[in-house]
Amino acid sequence: MILRKHVLIAVLLVVLAVVAIAGARWKHTESNPSTPVVLKIGVSQTPLSAPLIVAQQRGLFAKYGVKVDVVPCYGGVECARFLFEQNVDFATASESVVMFESFKRDDFVMLASFVESGFDLKLLTLAENDIYQISGLNGKKVGVVKASASEFFLDSMLMSSDVPGTKVEKVYAPFTRLDDILISGEVDAVSVWEPLGYQLQNNPRVDVVDLSIPGIYQLSFNLLTTRENVTRYQDESIRILLALEEAEEWIQAHPLEVQKRVANYLDIPLGQLSWSWNDYIYRLSLGNGLLSNLQVQARWALEKGLVTGPMPDYRKIVDRHILIQAQRRKGLDVK
Repeated sequence: MILRKHVLIAVLLVVLAVVAIAGARWKHTESNPSTPVVLKIGVSQTPLSAPLIVAQQRGLFAKYGVKVDVVPCYGGVECARFLFEQNVDFATASESVVMFESFKRDDFVMLASFVESGFDLKLLTLAENDIYQISGLNGKKVGVVKASASEFFLDSMLMSSDVPGTKVEKVYAPFTRLDDILISGEVDAVSVWEPLGYQLQNNPRVDVVDLSIPGIYQLSFNLLTTRENVTRYQDESIRILLALEEAEEWIQAHPLEVQKRVANYLDIPLGQLSWSWNDYIYRLSLGNGLLSNLQVQARWALEKGLVTGPMPDYRKIVDRHILIQAQRRKGLDVK
């Protein structure tokens, strides 16, 4: 009887040991999966996204030990929506999209700005509309993408020319329809970003007039993710930024090759891309200028009644932590 009791105890101890070992192995596998997670990045189909296109095509994400799946989207508004609907883990968007979204939610951050341009947006009309200066838009309809850089750019143009925004009727439309509604006469002008500006200005069917004022608006394109993802994929986020840093170095060293790659990826003529290429400044940053730009745009949106609520604290959205770690790991000065 005593012997049987000892045997049962021994068996029980063995079972417990096996369970403990199995649990430890399961925990190790859970935290260190043999198959790396594939991270999805919503990438806007624009030349602004060149660093991500180059990083993917040259295998730079893999070089830095992260698996990435590029998911095409059209404009930062759609890319951000993909992120918030959890269709992607990261997304590209302009600071204007960030500003508008910041009044709706505080569960996301900007990891880095990877390109800037002072000429990417255009305010275009047709010669047949007989509008040759911004004051001519008084009482007219202008097509814009709602809650985007397109809308902020239009209002910046109007303010710079002392044209009251109330005197212009905004017609909201998807980015992919702005050229159609201008050509069809549904609107008198459109506020667009590339490549649509080039496509309209080089459309043989129409005579386009550019009403834009250079230097009014400095656009940035940025990599966004959720706060949850920053915690879950902190190391992967650093590796993604390292890949983008190297991609931007390659862009500087091989501009013609990059233009060919990006034009082929976007399925646009090389001449179209070359037309605006020098307008882009590719570099990783999260400086005070971006912070100020967000604050200026937020005050504009509040004054125009486009958003409601308290002013967001953009110091909590512009998260330099990951960028600092990435640039320190590569031995670079933080910009």
